[in-house]
Amino acid sequence: MGGIGAGAANIAANAAADPITNELHIAVYVLETFVLPASVVGLAGLALRRSPWLATIGGGLGLIGWLAWSGLAAQDDLTFQMAQMGGGPQLVELWNRFTTNSTMGALTLIYVTCHLLAYVVLGIALGRARIIPPWAAWSLVLTSPITLIAFPTHLHELLYLVIALWFVGSVPAAVAVWRSRLEEPA
Repeated sequence: MGGIGAGAANIAANAAADPITNELHIAVYVLETFVLPASVVGLAGLALRRSPWLATIGGGLGLIGWLAWSGLAAQDDLTFQMAQMGGGPQLVELWNRFTTNSTMGALTLIYVTCHLLAYVVLGIALGRARIIPPWAAWSLVLTSPITLIAFPTHLHELLYLVIALWFVGSVPAAVAVWRSRLEEPA
């Protein structure tokens, strides 16, 4: 798609896309608004005892970053609704104004900065605390620089690598949560 301030391209891409797929992607974004903040709090909780400062900073950054994601999910829904209404010059202008105003600019900056820094800090915290293996910690850490490469270069295929690294790093963390729950006294 066209990116921020490229309303015509974004609305046209939404109009050309399968409506069911489009609504599914928006539904996933809405679900992520609730699930991903909980996931960073969980990762931070794992590292808290052995690496309290990094866990607190990483968890806080992740929570703030993922909460700002809801504004971007709403932006995607707005784009879809505008496409359903036929686009048109006024809707394109509204989209351009909406995506480039200070509110959306701040939400985007907060989301990008905080969630990317969170996975670097949390990966380091979990690795330093030896809660997950070093390769899993590196998997989490590497998601951020690869994301930073993917967007400006338009190499969106790299985002599949990011998802894979995220998953690979998260599985040992999930196992650590499971083990800690089993070890808790009744």
